[in-house]
Amino acid sequence: MNKELKSLLFISTGLFLIFVLIFNLYTYNAARFIPQANKTSQILNQNRLRAPNIHRSSENWTYPKLGNAPIELVAIKQAKRILVINSNKRQVIYIIHAQINLPAQKNSFRLLHARGQQIYHINGSQQAIAKNWLGITNGNYIETPVTDMNNHQVSRNLRKAPKIENTIQVSTPDAKWLQTLPENTPLIVKEDY
Repeated sequence: MNKELKSLLFISTGLFLIFVLIFNLYTYNAARFIPQANKTSQILNQNRLRAPNIHRSSENWTYPKLGNAPIELVAIKQAKRILVINSNKRQVIYIIHAQINLPAQKNSFRLLHARGQQIYHINGSQQAIAKNWLGITNGNYIETPVTDMNNHQVSRNLRKAPKIENTIQVSTPDAKWLQTLPENTPLIVKEDY
């Protein structure tokens, strides 16, 4: 083979591999979105996320003002996030880091009027304490963990918080903001995007 043919073959193979890589990245990313909201709003909010910390809000920005906008919450277990969605605009308006300890369901949960400052989870002789709780249908809660079932302090990293069944664990500022959401707000729990 002459030199020109070799370089042409090398360039065409390189371009083909780049095309395959771009196509695979696009296909992978296309599957990482929920259908309830547009992709642009999901990407923008992911760029504003902080590292999970039990004492700080999940995003660098302030919490959105909701007014009378209908919203829904989508909890994604594998991503460990709750997406707050404006149903009218089909936009993600906030993303919350969360430890989701509820089963994925087709039917949505609903936020209840029951809310409070402190709650105890008791299992036999073990007890866990949580703060800023919000009731969800079927005896479930959104809360900020304080101690685990062995009464040990929870670490600052929310993703390392010990799991407590029937709960969604979020940071303190996020839990306080979620307590301001209206009763009957739907909460959908999904395994993955």
